[in-house]
Parts: sequence; C-alpha cells; structure tokens
Amino acid sequence: MNYPPVPRSIAEDLPTCLSPITGATLPDTKVATDVAAVKAMAGIDLQGIGPCPSGRVVLALTPGNEALAQRIRARFGSAVLITVGLTMWNGRPGRSPRCGPLPTSSSLPRGLTLSLRLSSKTVRSGDPLDGTLALAYSGASSFEMDTGQPIEAVVVLPGTHRVVGVYSGGIAGTGYAVRLDPGQSYHVTVIGGTARCDGGIGSALPAGKYQVLTVAMDETGRPPRYLAPPVSLTVTHR
Repeated sequence: MNYPPVPRSIAEDLPTCLSPITGATLPDTKVATDVAAVKAMAGIDLQGIGPCPSGRVVLALTPGNEALAQRIRARFGSAVLITVGLTMWNGRPGRSPRCGPLPTSSSLPRGLTLSLRLSSKTVRSGDPLDGTLALAYSGASSFEMDTGQPIEAVVVLPGTHRVVGVYSGGIAGTGYAVRLDPGQSYHVTVIGGTARCDGGIGSALPAGKYQVLTVAMDETGRPPRYLAPPVSLTVTHR
C-alpha cells in the first residue's frame, strides 16, 4: 500500500548522487565548505542536504522556495542539485509530479467515528499543516488498531479524492497501538503539507480552497483502511 499516494517515479525524476542532472562538479576541497555555506543560506527552509562522492551536493528545500533556489544556484553553480518540495529545480520552476489515488475506504465498524481536527484551517502556500485524528468508539465489544503516529494527511480538490498536495519532508514515526472499549476514544497526531503534486508548474499549491483527508489504518498498510470525513482548508499566498 502506497500512502500517502506519492508517485514512486519521484525517486527517478529527481536528481540524486547516482542520477545527477549535470556534469558539473565541485573540487573535493570545496564540498564540505560549500555544504556548510548552503545550510546557512537555506536556514529554516532546508529540507535535506548531502554531499556526493562525485563532488556534487544534493539539496532539498521546502516547497515554495524557488527564489531561494535561484540565489543558491547563482552563488554555488550547477554542481548543487536542487529540489524544491517534490519538484526538480534546474534554473527555473519545474513541473510537479502527480500524486496517485487514495485507497478505497472500508466500511466503518458499527460504533466507530473518525474526526479530523486541524490546528488551523488556513495555511500559507508551501507550509506544513498539523492536527489530530480523533477515533471514538461506542460499539458493543472493542476496537483495536496499530495506526502508528503521526498519520499523514493529504490535500485534495474540494468534493473529490484527487490528491494535489502532500507533506514532502522526512517523518520519524513511532508505533501507536490502541485498544478501545465502548465509550473510549483516542487522538493520533496528524501531519500534512502543501507540496504540490497535481502536475502543475511549481513546488507549492496555488492559493485557493481545498479539503484535507486522512486515512486510519494499520501502519503496515493492510486493510481495513478508514477514510475520515474531509475538513476544509484555505491556502493563502506566500
């Protein structure tokens, strides 16, 4: 099960040490120095960075930072391979990948309700979002699920299951197994993002009205998979 539905082809499309997009390299004596300088220049917008044995540097910036990518490229040259969000940047904004479909939702067990609650229903384009997924149970026996945490939410076009935005950073998840008896509930941390994945130009979702969905399922991805009701989200300009 591939959830969130980020295309597997992303790894093939984005630059890596093994599949660079340029022949340019940095002198060995400059790589470590330039990595430190790039980190300082990227600041809080750094999503990941690493030197390549070949004398290149792979840099990932948070969504919406094409202007920062331009400044870094101007200073360090094309030996710094840059991605912004899930989108390759090679001198100009690239075309975002297309996210895959959401899994088919299983029928909820009698007595189980899901409620997604966002910390804010307004987020700036390119920024992450967070909240909780509440699972409440009033059935006759008990309910068990090891969802792990956090659960990732996705941004969809209103009234559809078409995924257009996801979280593009790394997540250190943990196990989270809970057994609910009748009348009990629990809350799982939710994280999401506005990295663009609708095939449009750029790395961050355009400003507009969207919805957020999340799926409660075993952290292995095995069914059943329960889709929570959508929550409205407004994405504003950067």
